[in-house]
Amino acid sequence: MTELEITALAAGGDGVARDEGGRVTFVPRSAVGDRVRVRLVKETASFARGELAEVVTPSADRVTPACEYFVAGCGGCAWQHIARPAQLAAKQNILAGALRKLSGLAIEPIADPAPPLGWRRRARFHVAGGKVGLYIEGTQQVIPLAHCPQLEPALDAAYRVVAAASPPDGELMMLLGHQGDVVVSVEHAWRGAPIVIGKARIVGVLAGRDAHGTATIEIEPGLFGGPRDFAQASGAGNAALIALTRAALGKGPGQLLELYAGAGNLTRGFAEDGWTVAASDVAEPARKPAAAANYRVAPAAVVLDKGKGPFDAIVLDPPRTGAAEAMAGILKHAPKTVVYVSCDPATLARDAARLVEGGYRAERAWPIDLMPQTAHVEVVMRLKRP
Repeated sequence: MTELEITALAAGGDGVARDEGGRVTFVPRSAVGDRVRVRLVKETASFARGELAEVVTPSADRVTPACEYFVAGCGGCAWQHIARPAQLAAKQNILAGALRKLSGLAIEPIADPAPPLGWRRRARFHVAGGKVGLYIEGTQQVIPLAHCPQLEPALDAAYRVVAAASPPDGELMMLLGHQGDVVVSVEHAWRGAPIVIGKARIVGVLAGRDAHGTATIEIEPGLFGGPRDFAQASGAGNAALIALTRAALGKGPGQLLELYAGAGNLTRGFAEDGWTVAASDVAEPARKPAAAANYRVAPAAVVLDKGKGPFDAIVLDPPRTGAAEAMAGILKHAPKTVVYVSCDPATLARDAARLVEGGYRAERAWPIDLMPQTAHVEVVMRLKRP
Protein backbone atom coordinates (compact mmCIF):
# COMPACT_ATOMS: atom_id res chain seq x y z
CA MET A 1 0.00 0.00 0.00
CA THR A 2 1.28 3.47 -0.93
CA GLU A 3 0.22 6.81 0.57
CA LEU A 4 0.09 9.74 -1.85
CA GLU A 5 -1.19 13.30 -2.18
CA ILE A 6 -3.27 14.16 -5.26
CA THR A 7 -2.03 17.36 -6.90
CA ALA A 8 -3.94 17.50 -10.21
CA LEU A 9 -6.60 15.85 -12.35
CA ALA A 10 -5.62 14.25 -15.67
CA ALA A 11 -7.46 14.50 -18.98
CA GLY A 12 -8.87 11.01 -18.53
CA GLY A 13 -10.34 11.91 -15.13
CA ASP A 14 -7.84 10.24 -12.81
CA GLY A 15 -6.14 12.06 -9.96
CA VAL A 16 -2.40 12.61 -10.37
CA ALA A 17 0.22 12.13 -7.65
CA ARG A 18 3.98 11.59 -7.49
CA ASP A 19 5.70 9.04 -5.32
CA GLU A 20 8.94 9.65 -3.39
CA GLY A 21 10.96 8.96 -6.52
CA GLY A 22 8.96 11.46 -8.59
CA ARG A 23 7.12 8.84 -10.61
CA VAL A 24 3.59 9.82 -11.64
CA THR A 25 0.76 7.69 -10.27
CA PHE A 26 -2.79 7.88 -11.64
CA VAL A 27 -5.59 7.28 -9.13
CA PRO A 28 -9.26 7.06 -10.21
CA ARG A 29 -11.95 8.64 -8.01
CA SER A 30 -9.57 10.96 -6.22
CA ALA A 31 -9.66 14.75 -5.90
CA VAL A 32 -7.01 17.47 -5.80
CA GLY A 33 -5.91 17.80 -2.18
CA ASP A 34 -6.83 14.24 -1.18
CA ARG A 35 -4.35 12.28 0.90
CA VAL A 36 -4.98 8.67 -0.15
CA ARG A 37 -3.78 5.13 0.33
CA VAL A 38 -3.43 3.36 -3.00
CA ARG A 39 -3.03 -0.23 -4.09
CA LEU A 40 -0.77 -0.23 -7.18
CA VAL A 41 -2.24 -2.28 -10.03
CA LYS A 42 0.24 -1.34 -12.76
CA GLU A 43 3.84 -0.15 -12.59
CA THR A 44 6.31 0.98 -15.25
CA ALA A 45 9.52 2.98 -15.02
CA SER A 46 7.71 6.22 -15.89
CA PHE A 47 4.26 5.87 -14.30
CA ALA A 48 1.99 3.73 -12.17
CA ARG A 49 -1.75 3.20 -11.81
CA GLY A 50 -3.34 2.81 -8.45
CA GLU A 51 -6.63 1.62 -7.05
CA LEU A 52 -8.06 3.85 -4.34
CA ALA A 53 -8.07 1.93 -1.07
CA GLU A 54 -8.70 4.70 1.47
CA VAL A 55 -9.06 8.48 1.64
CA VAL A 56 -6.84 9.38 4.57
CA THR A 57 -7.53 13.12 4.43
CA PRO A 58 -10.31 14.29 2.10
CA SER A 59 -9.91 17.30 -0.15
CA ALA A 60 -12.07 20.37 0.39
CA ASP A 61 -13.31 19.69 -3.17
CA ARG A 62 -14.66 16.24 -2.28
CA VAL A 63 -18.46 15.94 -2.08
CA THR A 64 -20.99 13.16 -1.55
CA PRO A 65 -21.93 11.72 -4.99
CA ALA A 66 -25.56 12.24 -5.99
CA CYS A 67 -25.87 8.81 -7.63
CA GLU A 68 -26.03 5.52 -5.74
CA TYR A 69 -24.62 3.68 -8.75
CA PHE A 70 -21.50 5.85 -8.84
CA VAL A 71 -20.91 4.91 -5.20
CA ALA A 72 -21.36 1.25 -6.17
CA GLY A 73 -18.68 1.53 -8.86
CA CYS A 74 -20.47 2.62 -12.06
CA GLY A 75 -17.96 4.03 -14.54
CA GLY A 76 -20.38 6.21 -16.50
CA CYS A 77 -19.20 9.29 -14.61
CA ALA A 78 -15.69 10.03 -13.36
CA TRP A 79 -16.17 13.09 -11.16
CA GLN A 80 -19.39 12.85 -9.16
CA HIS A 81 -17.25 12.98 -6.01
CA ILE A 82 -15.82 16.38 -7.01
CA ALA A 83 -17.60 19.72 -6.50
CA ARG A 84 -18.71 21.46 -9.69
CA PRO A 85 -16.42 24.52 -9.32
CA ALA A 86 -13.44 22.16 -8.97
CA GLN A 87 -14.58 20.17 -12.02
CA LEU A 88 -14.72 23.35 -14.09
CA ALA A 89 -11.31 24.52 -12.83
CA ALA A 90 -9.79 21.14 -13.69
CA LYS A 91 -11.16 21.23 -17.23
CA GLN A 92 -9.84 24.76 -17.70
CA ASN A 93 -6.40 23.59 -16.52
CA ILE A 94 -6.45 20.47 -18.70
CA LEU A 95 -7.21 22.59 -21.77
CA ALA A 96 -4.60 25.21 -20.91
CA GLY A 97 -1.99 22.49 -20.45
CA ALA A 98 -2.79 20.87 -23.78
CA LEU A 99 -2.65 24.20 -25.68
CA ARG A 100 0.31 25.72 -23.82
CA LYS A 101 2.63 25.66 -26.85
CA LEU A 102 0.32 27.82 -29.00
CA SER A 103 1.95 31.19 -28.45
CA GLY A 104 -0.40 34.15 -28.07
CA LEU A 105 -3.55 32.07 -27.71
CA ALA A 106 -6.18 33.62 -25.42
CA ILE A 107 -8.31 31.07 -23.56
CA GLU A 108 -11.67 32.27 -22.27
CA PRO A 109 -13.16 31.09 -18.95
CA ILE A 110 -15.01 27.80 -19.34
CA ALA A 111 -18.74 28.00 -20.08
CA ASP A 112 -21.08 25.89 -17.93
CA PRO A 113 -24.44 25.72 -19.77
CA ALA A 114 -25.74 22.28 -18.76
CA PRO A 115 -27.32 21.35 -15.40
CA PRO A 116 -25.15 19.17 -13.14
CA LEU A 117 -27.51 16.18 -13.59
CA GLY A 118 -30.39 15.26 -15.87
CA TRP A 119 -28.82 16.68 -19.03
CA ARG A 120 -28.42 13.64 -21.31
CA ARG A 121 -30.72 13.39 -24.31
CA ARG A 122 -28.52 10.72 -25.95
CA ALA A 123 -27.00 7.75 -24.13
CA ARG A 124 -25.37 4.37 -24.62
CA PHE A 125 -25.68 1.42 -22.26
CA HIS A 126 -24.53 -2.21 -22.21
CA VAL A 127 -26.59 -5.38 -21.94
CA ALA A 128 -24.90 -8.58 -20.72
CA GLY A 129 -26.60 -11.74 -19.49
CA GLY A 130 -29.89 -9.91 -19.12
CA LYS A 131 -28.34 -7.09 -17.06
CA VAL A 132 -28.80 -3.56 -18.47
CA GLY A 133 -26.51 -0.79 -17.29
CA LEU A 134 -22.97 0.55 -17.56
CA TYR A 135 -19.54 -0.93 -16.96
CA ILE A 136 -18.08 -0.91 -13.49
CA GLU A 137 -15.19 1.56 -13.53
CA GLY A 138 -12.09 0.02 -15.08
CA THR A 139 -13.82 -3.21 -16.14
CA GLN A 140 -16.18 -4.63 -18.76
CA GLN A 141 -18.52 -5.98 -16.10
CA VAL A 142 -22.02 -4.49 -16.27
CA ILE A 143 -23.55 -2.96 -13.17
CA PRO A 144 -27.36 -3.06 -13.51
CA LEU A 145 -29.04 0.36 -13.41
CA ALA A 146 -32.70 0.78 -12.53
CA HIS A 147 -32.40 4.38 -13.75
CA CYS A 148 -29.70 6.96 -14.54
CA PRO A 149 -29.79 10.45 -12.99
CA GLN A 150 -27.71 11.82 -15.87
CA LEU A 151 -30.59 11.25 -18.31
CA GLU A 152 -33.24 13.83 -19.05
CA PRO A 153 -36.37 12.63 -17.22
CA ALA A 154 -38.17 11.68 -20.44
CA LEU A 155 -35.21 9.58 -21.60
CA ASP A 156 -34.88 8.01 -18.16
CA ALA A 157 -38.54 6.95 -18.34
CA ALA A 158 -37.91 5.33 -21.72
CA TYR A 159 -34.77 3.63 -20.38
CA ARG A 160 -36.81 2.03 -17.60
CA VAL A 161 -39.29 0.64 -20.13
CA VAL A 162 -36.54 -0.78 -22.36
CA ALA A 163 -34.53 -2.24 -19.48
CA ALA A 164 -37.63 -4.02 -18.15
CA ALA A 165 -38.35 -5.56 -21.58
CA SER A 166 -35.21 -7.77 -21.64
CA PRO A 167 -33.29 -6.32 -24.60
CA PRO A 168 -30.68 -8.57 -26.27
CA ASP A 169 -27.06 -8.55 -25.19
CA GLY A 170 -24.86 -5.89 -26.76
CA GLU A 171 -25.02 -2.10 -26.96
CA LEU A 172 -28.23 -0.23 -26.22
CA MET A 173 -28.47 3.31 -27.64
CA MET A 174 -31.21 5.84 -27.03
CA LEU A 175 -32.01 9.33 -28.35
CA LEU A 176 -34.57 11.90 -27.21
CA GLY A 177 -35.95 14.46 -29.66
CA HIS A 178 -37.00 18.01 -28.83
CA GLN A 179 -40.70 17.11 -29.11
CA GLY A 180 -40.37 14.25 -26.61
CA ASP A 181 -40.08 11.33 -29.02
CA VAL A 182 -37.54 8.59 -28.23
CA VAL A 183 -35.79 6.16 -30.58
CA VAL A 184 -33.88 3.08 -29.47
CA SER A 185 -31.22 0.80 -30.98
CA VAL A 186 -30.08 -2.68 -29.95
CA GLU A 187 -27.47 -4.79 -31.71
CA HIS A 188 -29.57 -7.87 -32.49
CA ALA A 189 -33.09 -8.88 -33.46
CA TRP A 190 -35.48 -8.41 -30.55
CA ARG A 191 -38.99 -9.79 -30.15
CA GLY A 192 -39.72 -7.12 -27.57
CA ALA A 193 -39.07 -4.25 -29.98
CA PRO A 194 -42.69 -3.85 -31.19
CA ILE A 195 -43.95 -4.13 -27.61
CA VAL A 196 -42.03 -1.09 -26.27
CA ILE A 197 -43.16 1.19 -29.12
CA GLY A 198 -45.84 3.52 -27.83
CA LYS A 199 -44.60 3.35 -24.24
CA ALA A 200 -42.77 6.32 -22.68
CA ARG A 201 -42.93 8.12 -26.05
CA ILE A 202 -40.81 5.47 -27.79
CA VAL A 203 -41.61 5.78 -31.51
CA GLY A 204 -39.01 3.51 -33.09
CA VAL A 205 -36.55 0.70 -32.46
CA LEU A 206 -33.64 -0.47 -34.60
CA ALA A 207 -33.01 -4.10 -33.66
CA GLY A 208 -30.01 -5.39 -35.58
CA ARG A 209 -31.04 -4.94 -39.23
CA ASP A 210 -34.74 -4.74 -38.43
CA ALA A 211 -36.52 -1.39 -38.11
CA HIS A 212 -39.69 -1.06 -36.08
CA GLY A 213 -41.70 2.14 -36.13
CA THR A 214 -39.99 5.45 -36.91
CA ALA A 215 -36.19 5.27 -36.84
CA THR A 216 -35.47 8.98 -37.44
CA ILE A 217 -36.68 11.86 -35.26
CA GLU A 218 -36.18 15.61 -35.13
CA ILE A 219 -33.51 16.15 -32.46
CA GLU A 220 -33.79 19.92 -32.72
CA PRO A 221 -35.64 22.07 -35.26
CA GLY A 222 -34.09 21.22 -38.63
CA LEU A 223 -31.74 18.57 -37.20
CA PHE A 224 -32.70 14.93 -37.76
CA GLY A 225 -31.11 11.68 -36.63
CA GLY A 226 -31.56 8.21 -35.26
CA PRO A 227 -30.28 6.32 -32.21
CA ARG A 228 -27.09 5.24 -33.99
CA ASP A 229 -26.25 8.74 -35.24
CA PHE A 230 -24.01 11.19 -33.42
CA ALA A 231 -25.66 14.10 -31.64
CA GLN A 232 -24.39 16.25 -28.82
CA ALA A 233 -25.53 14.64 -25.56
CA SER A 234 -26.85 17.82 -23.95
CA GLY A 235 -29.45 20.08 -25.53
CA ALA A 236 -28.52 23.10 -23.39
CA GLY A 237 -24.84 22.41 -23.97
CA ASN A 238 -25.35 22.13 -27.70
CA ALA A 239 -27.13 25.49 -27.83
CA ALA A 240 -24.12 27.09 -26.15
CA LEU A 241 -21.72 25.30 -28.49
CA ILE A 242 -23.61 26.53 -31.55
CA ALA A 243 -23.70 30.10 -30.23
CA LEU A 244 -19.97 30.14 -29.49
CA THR A 245 -19.08 28.63 -32.86
CA ARG A 246 -21.21 31.18 -34.70
CA ALA A 247 -19.60 34.00 -32.71
CA ALA A 248 -16.11 32.65 -33.42
CA LEU A 249 -16.81 32.56 -37.16
CA GLY A 250 -18.70 35.85 -37.36
CA LYS A 251 -21.35 36.95 -39.81
CA GLY A 252 -21.37 36.30 -43.55
CA PRO A 253 -21.71 36.73 -46.40
CA GLY A 254 -19.01 34.50 -47.71
CA GLN A 255 -18.17 31.02 -48.94
CA LEU A 256 -17.86 28.54 -46.09
CA LEU A 257 -16.59 24.96 -46.26
CA GLU A 258 -17.83 22.87 -43.35
CA LEU A 259 -16.01 19.59 -42.71
CA TYR A 260 -17.33 16.78 -40.49
CA ALA A 261 -20.74 18.46 -40.67
CA GLY A 262 -22.82 15.39 -39.75
CA ALA A 263 -26.54 16.11 -40.00
CA GLY A 264 -25.96 19.87 -39.98
CA ASN A 265 -25.86 20.70 -36.28
CA LEU A 266 -23.72 23.79 -36.93
CA THR A 267 -24.78 24.32 -40.54
CA ARG A 268 -28.15 25.76 -39.54
CA GLY A 269 -26.64 28.70 -37.68
CA PHE A 270 -24.03 29.46 -40.32
CA ALA A 271 -26.73 29.74 -43.00
CA GLU A 272 -28.76 32.04 -40.74
CA ASP A 273 -25.67 34.24 -40.41
CA GLY A 274 -25.47 34.73 -44.17
CA TRP A 275 -22.84 32.17 -45.13
CA THR A 276 -23.13 30.03 -48.26
CA VAL A 277 -22.27 26.62 -46.82
CA ALA A 278 -20.69 23.71 -48.67
CA ALA A 279 -21.01 20.93 -46.08
CA SER A 280 -19.51 17.44 -46.02
CA ASP A 281 -19.01 14.33 -43.94
CA VAL A 282 -17.57 10.88 -44.47
CA ALA A 283 -20.94 9.27 -43.63
CA GLU A 284 -24.28 10.18 -45.14
CA PRO A 285 -26.64 11.56 -42.48
CA ALA A 286 -30.19 10.35 -41.95
CA ARG A 287 -31.32 13.57 -43.62
CA LYS A 288 -29.02 16.09 -45.28
CA PRO A 289 -29.26 19.60 -43.82
CA ALA A 290 -31.53 21.88 -45.83
CA ALA A 291 -29.36 24.83 -44.74
CA ALA A 292 -26.39 23.63 -46.84
CA ALA A 293 -26.10 24.99 -50.38
CA ASN A 294 -24.59 21.60 -51.23
CA TYR A 295 -23.56 18.52 -49.31
CA ARG A 296 -20.88 16.00 -50.21
CA VAL A 297 -20.41 12.56 -48.68
CA ALA A 298 -16.66 11.92 -48.74
CA PRO A 299 -13.62 11.97 -46.43
CA ALA A 300 -12.42 15.45 -45.48
CA ALA A 301 -9.12 15.02 -47.33
CA VAL A 302 -10.98 14.17 -50.55
CA VAL A 303 -13.38 17.10 -50.15
CA LEU A 304 -10.43 19.46 -49.69
CA ASP A 305 -8.52 17.97 -52.61
CA LYS A 306 -11.47 18.21 -55.01
CA GLY A 307 -13.02 21.40 -53.62
CA LYS A 308 -12.75 24.31 -56.04
CA GLY A 309 -13.11 27.20 -53.63
CA PRO A 310 -12.11 29.84 -52.96
CA PHE A 311 -13.37 29.61 -49.38
CA ASP A 312 -13.47 32.58 -47.06
CA ALA A 313 -13.60 30.28 -44.04
CA ILE A 314 -13.41 26.60 -43.08
CA VAL A 315 -15.13 25.14 -40.03
CA LEU A 316 -14.39 21.62 -38.85
CA ASP A 317 -15.85 19.51 -36.03
CA PRO A 318 -13.97 16.19 -36.22
CA PRO A 319 -14.24 13.14 -33.96
CA ARG A 320 -11.97 12.64 -30.95
CA THR A 321 -9.12 11.43 -33.17
CA GLY A 322 -8.86 14.89 -34.71
CA ALA A 323 -8.37 15.95 -38.32
CA ALA A 324 -4.74 15.27 -39.18
CA GLU A 325 -5.81 14.14 -42.66
CA ALA A 326 -7.36 17.56 -43.36
CA MET A 327 -4.50 19.86 -42.39
CA ALA A 328 -2.65 19.84 -45.73
CA GLY A 329 -5.86 20.57 -47.61
CA ILE A 330 -6.81 23.44 -45.33
CA LEU A 331 -3.38 24.98 -45.81
CA LYS A 332 -3.72 24.54 -49.57
CA HIS A 333 -7.01 26.46 -49.67
CA ALA A 334 -5.69 29.02 -47.14
CA PRO A 335 -8.99 30.57 -46.01
CA LYS A 336 -8.77 33.72 -43.93
CA THR A 337 -10.47 32.06 -40.96
CA VAL A 338 -10.47 28.52 -39.57
CA VAL A 339 -12.80 27.57 -36.72
CA TYR A 340 -12.00 24.21 -35.13
CA VAL A 341 -14.50 22.55 -32.78
CA SER A 342 -12.93 19.77 -30.73
CA CYS A 343 -13.85 17.29 -28.02
CA ASP A 344 -10.20 16.36 -27.40
CA PRO A 345 -7.67 19.06 -26.39
CA ALA A 346 -4.69 16.85 -27.27
CA THR A 347 -5.64 16.26 -30.92
CA LEU A 348 -6.74 19.90 -31.22
CA ALA A 349 -3.28 20.99 -30.02
CA ARG A 350 -1.63 18.70 -32.57
CA ASP A 351 -3.71 19.93 -35.50
CA ALA A 352 -3.58 23.60 -34.49
CA ALA A 353 0.22 23.40 -34.29
CA ARG A 354 0.25 22.17 -37.89
CA LEU A 355 -1.86 25.15 -39.00
CA VAL A 356 0.36 27.55 -37.06
CA GLU A 357 3.40 26.07 -38.79
CA GLY A 358 1.61 26.80 -42.06
CA GLY A 359 1.15 30.48 -41.27
CA TYR A 360 -1.99 30.73 -39.13
CA ARG A 361 -2.23 32.35 -35.72
CA ALA A 362 -4.18 30.55 -33.01
CA GLU A 363 -6.14 33.54 -31.78
CA ARG A 364 -8.74 32.53 -29.20
CA ALA A 365 -10.27 29.42 -27.62
CA TRP A 366 -13.60 28.99 -25.83
CA PRO A 367 -13.88 25.91 -23.57
CA ILE A 368 -17.33 24.51 -22.74
CA ASP A 369 -18.37 21.90 -20.20
CA LEU A 370 -20.97 19.95 -22.17
CA MET A 371 -20.80 16.86 -19.95
CA PRO A 372 -20.90 17.58 -16.20
CA GLN A 373 -19.57 14.91 -13.80
CA THR A 374 -17.19 13.65 -16.50
CA ALA A 375 -13.68 14.68 -17.54
CA HIS A 376 -14.76 15.59 -21.09
CA VAL A 377 -14.31 19.17 -22.28
CA GLU A 378 -15.34 20.74 -25.60
CA VAL A 379 -13.53 23.70 -27.12
CA VAL A 380 -14.02 26.11 -30.00
CA MET A 381 -10.83 27.65 -31.43
CA ARG A 382 -10.44 30.41 -33.99
CA LEU A 383 -7.31 30.63 -36.13
CA LYS A 384 -6.57 33.51 -38.52
CA ARG A 385 -4.28 33.92 -41.48
CA PRO A 386 -2.50 37.31 -41.67
